Parts: sequence; C-alpha cells; structure tokens
Amino acid sequence: MYKGRIISFFIFLLLQFAASAQFKVRTLKGGSDPNNPNLIFPVFISNNKAVDKKINEYLQEEILFSTITETSEKKIFDEIKFIENNDSIGQSGYTNMSYTIEVNNANILSIFLEIESMGAYPTYYKQYFGFNSKNGDPLTAKALFTEEGLTEVKKILLEERGKRIKERVNEIKADDEKQFIEDSTFIIENFAECNMEPGEENIFISKEAITFYKGDCFPHVARSYDADLDIVFSNKRVEKYLSDFGKRILFTK
Repeated sequence: MYKGRIISFFIFLLLQFAASAQFKVRTLKGGSDPNNPNLIFPVFISNNKAVDKKINEYLQEEILFSTITETSEKKIFDEIKFIENNDSIGQSGYTNMSYTIEVNNANILSIFLEIESMGAYPTYYKQYFGFNSKNGDPLTAKALFTEEGLTEVKKILLEERGKRIKERVNEIKADDEKQFIEDSTFIIENFAECNMEPGEENIFISKEAITFYKGDCFPHVARSYDADLDIVFSNKRVEKYLSDFGKRILFTK
C-alpha cells in the first residue's frame, strides 16, 4: 500500500513536470573562437515534431535569416557571424548572442534573445518571441485581445508613453539646458514621431505580465536621449481586454 502511494506520487510529479515544461531545448554554440563560443542559439524539442519544426524554422528565419532548419553547429552561424576584415575577407554580423526562456508550459513558449552586432558601429538589442505550445503559431495581440480591448490598450500605450516622454524631455532639459536648447527641435520631433503609433503588435509574455515593447526613438549617435517606453501590463490588469483564447492561454495552468 505504502509502495503504491510512492509510485502514485512520482507519477503525479512527472505529470506536473510535463505540464509545466512543454519543451526541452538543445543549445547550439558557435563564434570566432571554438573554445569560447559567443553565439548561443536554441533548438526546441517536444513530442510533436510538426510544432518543433514550425517554431525552429520561424526562429532561424527571423534571427539567422535561414529558410532551412539547420542544426549543425558548424554551419548555422556561417551567414550571420561577424568576421573581422582580414586579408580582404570581412563580414558584418553578430558578435554575441544568448537566449532566455521566460515561459515554457503546455500553453506558451516565450523567449527573448540578446544580440550584439557589428557593422558601421556596435549595436545591442533584444528580440522577443511567443508561441502557442500546442500548434507552434506565434502569439499575436490580435488573437489575445478582443477588438474593443485592443483599442483600449492602444489608447493606454499612447497615453503612458506620452507621459514618460514628457518626463524624459524635462530630465534632458534639467541635465544640460544649453544643449537641450540647441537640440530641442530634434528631440521633440523624434519623440513625437516615435509615439505616433502604439505598436500594439510588439508583445512579450512573461510569467505574470505582458510587455508592449518599443524600439529606440533616436539614431545611434543620439541614443543617450532615449527613454524607456516599454509598458508592462499585469495579467490581472489586461484580463478585461482579453479574448476567450487570451484568457484561456494566460490563465489556464
């Protein structure tokens, strides 16, 4: 009897693990130094090969610009890695890459990649992805929200970013009023253009929230003027704006 309870308990744990960790991940590593790889990329594996294929192809096309799923560490980074100009051979590309898995359960696979690239100058940025674990489709704001709910979210995004922009402009002015006077038209016009559209399609799903992320408003040489315009909504805050699908996928454990 006691032994049967132990077996049942372990079966319960296995079922819980299967429900909370839908995908396993294989890490591909590469870069200019084989002994110290600086390009780290995920390949996702589950018991559904069709879903795996869809997700891995999507990520490789978006990040590595490859239309063929490649799982060889010897080849996967060839077209996108940075090669310093040496003997007339050079290539702009990625200098560093890593990934973080934010959510991995029976409903959602949510990850982001941190990327550094080198072209005319070094650039750092993040790329965000969310997938329906059951079919491998990318998760979109249009699917997660009702039409009316998304309209309200768009209004909130524009309003909250407008407030942050106003605060940031005041900070820039307080830091160096003389420089601000010289660049005021440039600063105000860039921020105004940056906040013309809400960018509601740019979503990232974390464990208890949805982030609507925003790219840089200023070119590289003026990046110091930028503001943090990522807006985070807790799941509880957005629940009233969600579609039935959105509620099911975010709140079903």
